[in-house]
Amino acid sequence: MSFYITLYTLLFTLSSLGLNSCTDTWDEHYQQGVMGEGTLWESIKNNQQLSNFARVIEATGYHKSLSSSQVFTVFAPTNDAFTDADANDIINKYQADLAKGLKDDKNSAIKEFVMNHIALYNYSIANESPDTTIRMMNGKYLGLTNSTFSGKPFTSTNTITGNGILFTIGEKADYIYNLFEYVKSDPELDSVSNFLYMSDPYQFHKIIFDSEASVPGDIIKGQQHYLDSVTTTRNEFLTGWLKALLDEEDSCYYALMPTNKAWKEQYEKNKPLFQYDKQVLGRDSLMYLYPRINILRGLQFSKKANPLLGTTEAIDSIVSPLADPYYYYSYRELLYGSYDIHPYQFDKPYAKPDGIFTDIKGQKECSNGVLLKTDNWKVKPLDGFNQAIIKDVDVVTDSLAGETPDAKPTWTYTLVQPDNPFYNKLHYNDYQTLIPANLRDMGVLLKIPNVLSNQKYDMYVVTVPAIAGDTLATDILPTRFGVTLYWHDMDGKEVSKEVSDKDGGEISYDSSTRKQTFLTDPTKVHEIHIGTFEFPTCSYGLQEAQVKAYININVRGSDVQKGIYTRTLRMDCIKLVPRL
Repeated sequence: MSFYITLYTLLFTLSSLGLNSCTDTWDEHYQQGVMGEGTLWESIKNNQQLSNFARVIEATGYHKSLSSSQVFTVFAPTNDAFTDADANDIINKYQADLAKGLKDDKNSAIKEFVMNHIALYNYSIANESPDTTIRMMNGKYLGLTNSTFSGKPFTSTNTITGNGILFTIGEKADYIYNLFEYVKSDPELDSVSNFLYMSDPYQFHKIIFDSEASVPGDIIKGQQHYLDSVTTTRNEFLTGWLKALLDEEDSCYYALMPTNKAWKEQYEKNKPLFQYDKQVLGRDSLMYLYPRINILRGLQFSKKANPLLGTTEAIDSIVSPLADPYYYYSYRELLYGSYDIHPYQFDKPYAKPDGIFTDIKGQKECSNGVLLKTDNWKVKPLDGFNQAIIKDVDVVTDSLAGETPDAKPTWTYTLVQPDNPFYNKLHYNDYQTLIPANLRDMGVLLKIPNVLSNQKYDMYVVTVPAIAGDTLATDILPTRFGVTLYWHDMDGKEVSKEVSDKDGGEISYDSSTRKQTFLTDPTKVHEIHIGTFEFPTCSYGLQEAQVKAYININVRGSDVQKGIYTRTLRMDCIKLVPRL
């Protein structure tokens, strides 16, 4: 009989009828097993060869679960494999963790030993049972054959009790670290470990109640109560910031990790980029978290999304879970002005000398993937968080201003059509047109988010020709505009600067207004270089942008009347491109 069987109702029915009621098929399936009585805990406690295992089960409180109505399969190491000293070590480890407030799957003795030998539900074997894997209470998937569990030979099989099946094994099952756990065991990854396993002031670790693993009690006033509540831990740094479930056993990732040497080097590079002004709420936490978080982000790769991982073939690229679908191929130039820019996507990872998977110092097979560690960090800044900032005009959130702060000029939204020659030349293929309500100077105050501190940016204002909206448009006059920048100093005070020729931009001096202004080209999408700027404070991750650019149309009425300039400004976006 070649099948793998999970039992529940059938088990209890046959237990109540006794062995005489078993069919030939049943006998064939359980020819290696013996029908037992009572609970799993009673079978374990009454077996002298399992006395050391029983001491651990009782000391950790799991005898309550194995005495309950829940159904389990237990793989118990005998005293020959699991000595009295081994049991003492596990109990001491349990008590030490418990003294730290660590329970359930946070307690290493429970997670790495007790849960590693117990599975929910019934599993049995027959001579012809195919090899398979079963999920243990700690989430690990361990192999089961007709002669071994996790590669360890059986000494007895298929002992049926009232609430499950008991096997005995000649060696205890090895605990295999997952990627998240392994970093804690490797001294060369102490820096990563200290960050991931720090005390939890940032509330990364969430406690989740596991009803399936808990022991149900009475239903009181319509609500289920539990005799023994089991919880598991979910790490929201992994789920939220990395989008890579490195602690989930049913995942498969390749994770690049910096050694202590590489971590220190990257931290020193990141630290100046995240200097917040003294008035920012939670400043110290932000300055601690962001330089470290952004060392690790985007360097975990799902095998499902990247099936060629682990080969030495010439893989074209690998993509992390943080890569937005819009970053692929045809959208790169549209969004960033270059096919070569694709955050969190890495070209030719195994190609020397610059592939991120070259110069790997060590490789570790884990239960849910492969960890690769390196001293030589080859992740380029543009591959990760330090990206060009592209800011479209937002008529809802941006403050529009003229002579008075509350003035609201008219903005017209235009979507570039696929048959237009300027299609795919603009960010998201749309733009806004500003038409001042009068002949006074009018402009827009754009709020630019996520600007890093101490980072040189080349700033561009991207303007659009009228024919991008209408190929028959006759409005082909240029316009002039000035730019004033605002930012915060370290004390949180807003300072400003009127952009001039000293900032290295494409300044065009207007003799009629005696001002330094920028001149648009009405025949093309015009990326006008405003200048190169470096800001002392960071606004990365803040709800309110701190860097602002006031773009004011600077054209005299007489020049409009003469047909020299227009006061209409068509704007695609502002771009801040980091110099790296």
